[in-house]
Amino acid sequence: MSDSKGCRSNSDDSAYLAEYYDLQVKADVTTLNAQGDAKVYLSALKRQMESYYPLDHHGEHLVVLDVGTGTGRVLANLATDAVRESIPLSNVEFIGVDKEPSMIHRALAVQRETPSMSHIGRIDWLVGGVLHLLSAELLETHINQVDLLLSASGGVNLLFRAGELVRFFAQAAALLRPRSGRFYLSVKKDLLLTKSTTKPMNENTTDTGSCERHEFPSELHEGIIYRQLPIESPVLDGIIKRTLYQLQVIKRTDAGREEIVEESHIECVQRIWKESELLECFKEAGLECVGIIHASHETYYVLKQTE
Repeated sequence: MSDSKGCRSNSDDSAYLAEYYDLQVKADVTTLNAQGDAKVYLSALKRQMESYYPLDHHGEHLVVLDVGTGTGRVLANLATDAVRESIPLSNVEFIGVDKEPSMIHRALAVQRETPSMSHIGRIDWLVGGVLHLLSAELLETHINQVDLLLSASGGVNLLFRAGELVRFFAQAAALLRPRSGRFYLSVKKDLLLTKSTTKPMNENTTDTGSCERHEFPSELHEGIIYRQLPIESPVLDGIIKRTLYQLQVIKRTDAGREEIVEESHIECVQRIWKESELLECFKEAGLECVGIIHASHETYYVLKQTE
């Protein structure tokens, strides 16, 4: 569950893939407003800063945990926005968790490239899956200590197997600080069924966003081009949406020739959730929904520990 959008590849832990996903997100800023979550998370951080009491925290940092952090986009944006608004960050700790080592490696580079990250009191990047958060060495010491937990980019739609959702939510509930801690869960609107949207996207609807041909020049590797090629249009099978595409990493020579350095066939599997299902899972895992924020492409559920 990361900015890689839940893609499963035959070249899973690739530095090329990590940069490709980073470039894809940057391109989406203008076409899909993919970073529209920045305002939501900045507002959330402000609220947590206002509720921070040194005695309650025993002098500890205010902890922000980004689950499925990918290349660290959300935390880097949050730091930049906070610095721009003169929000003090020396007493804030950022923790980013992702299952792919290449993503965490890229997140470290993003940290170095983002001046605002130097204002954060402490930053840790962990390799770990969302279903095993409590077994991560650092997070074992953060039970009941996370003030702001983020699950961005509709990552919850990637938990499509039975029991995974409640398992993830139960770990989130265990990590949240009692009473004041908040969990911001983002769900893709086109993969969410509410009372006003009782049907998923039509099986015959053409969703070309993921299956068009795209090219991105590398910013890290000289002469490298990332070329995304369509394999087939997204397919809706009941509550599961599957998207297949091919990614070629191409080296262009001085003579104008192209050499395929790496080739991946990537499958993105996402589940359509009913809002009623989510609410039941919140309750079962010990979470209470205290707010819902509707944005253009995502719905955000604001959760806290059940008292």
